[in-house]
Amino acid sequence: MRILYLHRTQGEEPESIHIREIIEALQALGHEVKAVGPAKLQKSGTLAQASRLGRIKKMMPRFLFELMQIAYNVIAFREVNNAIAQFRPDFIYERYALFGFAGVWAARRAGIPLVLEVNTPYAFAWARYYGLTLKKFARSIEKKVLEAADGIITVTDVQKRFLHAAYVPRKPIVVCQNAIDPLKFFPAYPCDTSINKRLNKPANGLVVGFVGTMNRWQGIPGFKEVIPRVLQNNSDLRFLFVGDGEYRKELEDFVQASGFGGAVVFAGRRMHSDIPSLVSAMDITVLLNSNDYGSPMKIFEYWAMGKAVIAPRVAPVEEVMRHGENGIIIDRGDSQALVDSILELACDASKRQRLGRAGRDYVLSHHTWKRNAQAIVDEYARILAQNVTSK
Repeated sequence: MRILYLHRTQGEEPESIHIREIIEALQALGHEVKAVGPAKLQKSGTLAQASRLGRIKKMMPRFLFELMQIAYNVIAFREVNNAIAQFRPDFIYERYALFGFAGVWAARRAGIPLVLEVNTPYAFAWARYYGLTLKKFARSIEKKVLEAADGIITVTDVQKRFLHAAYVPRKPIVVCQNAIDPLKFFPAYPCDTSINKRLNKPANGLVVGFVGTMNRWQGIPGFKEVIPRVLQNNSDLRFLFVGDGEYRKELEDFVQASGFGGAVVFAGRRMHSDIPSLVSAMDITVLLNSNDYGSPMKIFEYWAMGKAVIAPRVAPVEEVMRHGENGIIIDRGDSQALVDSILELACDASKRQRLGRAGRDYVLSHHTWKRNAQAIVDEYARILAQNVTSK
C-alpha cells in the first residue's frame, strides 16, 4: 500500500519523533510511505533541525505569522498535488496543524481518503498557552477540517471526548497514545558513561531523572522546591534533567545559587537516539505536571526501559497508569508529594523494580509504534468498507 504522509513540522521534538517512528513502523509493515512537509527527512529518519520558518516565527508579530500559516496552505496544496500525481497514494495520512487545510483540500480534489492525526486541538490549545489573534477563524477551520476528514486518530481518550463535544459528535475516532520501539528502548541499554561521570554519585546513590521540554506545562519551576527537600533528606541522590526550554535557565541558576550544583546535572537538548543511554542512568523517573489532553511520550519510554515512574494526576496519565501497580500518581504540581514519593522509592528497591517491570510489561503489550501503524492501516480499511457499503 502507498501512503502519503503530510505534516507541517519544522523539525522540533517531540513532533519529529512521532513522525519518524510512525513512518518507520508503517514501512516495517510492508507499506511504502512518502513524506511531504516543510522539513525533509534525513537518511536517519530524523527531521532536519530548525528551519528558516522557525526563526521567522520568533521574530514576527503573531498576527502576521498566523496569516503566513494560512497562506502556507497554497504551497502545501501544490506540493501535495504534485506528490499525489507522482506517488499515486492509496490514502493521505496527515498530522494536523493549526490553520492547516491543504490536506483535505487536495484529498477531495484527487478523490482519495484522508486520515487525520490530531495530537493537539490547536485552535483551543494555542489560544490558551500562546494566544491567538484569529481565534474564531482558527476554530472554524479546525471544525471544517475534522468534518471533512474520512478518519480521525487522536492520542488520548480525553482528547477524543473533546473533539466529539467541540466538533464532530458522531464521527468515529480512534485513540492511539504515544508509543515506543522496543528495539530502541530496553532495560539493558548501555548507559552514557560521560553522564555517569558528571553525576559523580556515591556507591549507593540513585539518580532521579526528567526528560522533556522544560516549559510552562511541565511544572519545571516546582523543582526549585523539590530538589532542596530531597537532597536535605538524602544527600546520596542525584538529579538528571535532559531537555531545554523556557524554564531551564531559571532552574539551573537556582541550583547553582543554592549550592546544589554538585548533585544536579543538566544534559541539555539531545538527539532522540541519545535518550535511551541517558534514561539508562536513571533509577527514578518523574513528571511534576503535564497538559490536560496530550499523551506524554516520556512515560512510555521510561517504562520501556523498566524504570519506576512518578507522574501527575491528569486524565491522559490516568488512562495508562494505575497508582501502585505500574507507577505512582501524585496531584499535579504537588511538589511535596513528589518529594515524598522520590524518598519512598529511593528506600525501596523492590518497589522500584516491581513498578518498572509492570510498566514495561504494559507498554510492550499496548503501546508500540507497530501497533499504532496497524491501527492506521485498519482505519483505512474501515473507510474503504464504509465507502463500499454506502454505494
